[in-house]
Amino acid sequence: KSEKDKLISQVQDKLNTLNKEIDDATKGKKVKKLNKLNIQKEKLTERFNTLDNITQKAPRPLKHQSDIEKLRKEMQPLLKLEKETKGRLLSIKETTLLGRKEEIEEEIYILEDKSRGWFEDDDEFQLRVDASRSQAKLKAASASKKKATGSGGGKKVGSTKKAITNWVVPGAKKVTRKPAAKKTTTSNAFAAMMMDSDSDSE
Repeated sequence: KSEKDKLISQVQDKLNTLNKEIDDATKGKKVKKLNKLNIQKEKLTERFNTLDNITQKAPRPLKHQSDIEKLRKEMQPLLKLEKETKGRLLSIKETTLLGRKEEIEEEIYILEDKSRGWFEDDDEFQLRVDASRSQAKLKAASASKKKATGSGGGKKVGSTKKAITNWVVPGAKKVTRKPAAKKTTTSNAFAAMMMDSDSDSE
């Protein structure tokens, strides 16, 4: 239980005891005592309502929270592998990887235990550990949801080319394209002129 729940429980116990005393005083017609008990009840009821309206703060993060989160991130693909390989024989590599998963779980447990405060009781510490684990589950679920949304099979624009269809009309002649004539470069033309001049000189 949290500190708030403990206090509310204590006040509720006092109110229950006080209600019994009020019933007894009413039956015994003890007016003075009844007035005194009703004043006490009003004060306790006011305290109960005050406690009930308090917004409880989130538990303090664990001392080694950052290291724990790194290990949990490393374990995510191993959890996926464990799920995919369930019910069949494992390869040597898969067995080694799943062995690492058990090591990570042990390391997380040790870091959680080392995060406990000197004067922290069991209930308060367990509350912080549970909050840390709940946070990890929410992050894992959110990451899985984003991954599924991101790989949602959207069509790629411009990835396919349209095939060009040539329609042939019956009776029409097939048009064939002639290869383009090679361009005569300046150097080739100059060489041809030199050859002509040599033949004229002879």
